[in-house]
Amino acid sequence: MAAGALTDTAMGVAYPAPATGAPRKRALRAAELQKAVREASIAGLIATMALGSIALWTAVPAAVLWVISRLGASGQLSVGICLALAAAIAVAIALGAQLLAQVEQLYMRMTGTSPPARVVPAWRRSLSDSDALGPASVLEKLMVGSVLLAVAALATWFFAFAGSSLPA
Repeated sequence: MAAGALTDTAMGVAYPAPATGAPRKRALRAAELQKAVREASIAGLIATMALGSIALWTAVPAAVLWVISRLGASGQLSVGICLALAAAIAVAIALGAQLLAQVEQLYMRMTGTSPPARVVPAWRRSLSDSDALGPASVLEKLMVGSVLLAVAALATWFFAFAGSSLPA
């Protein structure tokens, strides 16, 4: 019989001893490393969603304004430029929201959470349906937080720094 093997005396069957030593320690280190990488990836996805949520209301419209300003050679503001600007900002925000939704789907796959079975837009939901969908997702919480942050920043700028355009 092999050294370290356990033997059932009634049946005379030998069972291998549990693994000890270096192979087991390496396996534990590899599992810990894999867990740390997974947790770092999840944290990175959350950070990406947070930064993307803030950028959706700040950097995306600013980038569209900059691009449209470079395209307008005359320097004069016209109705056509204003309409193009409004459409371009709406399209850019919609594309950014789609990218954030894809990041959220990756986050859900990595964490093992599942999206709600039935997604009803908020404007079609009654108050009695609010519990039917379950808790809000991470992206929903981040988007609400970024909108509140944007509104607070706008209010702070307007009341504290904008000054008055009225004649004194």
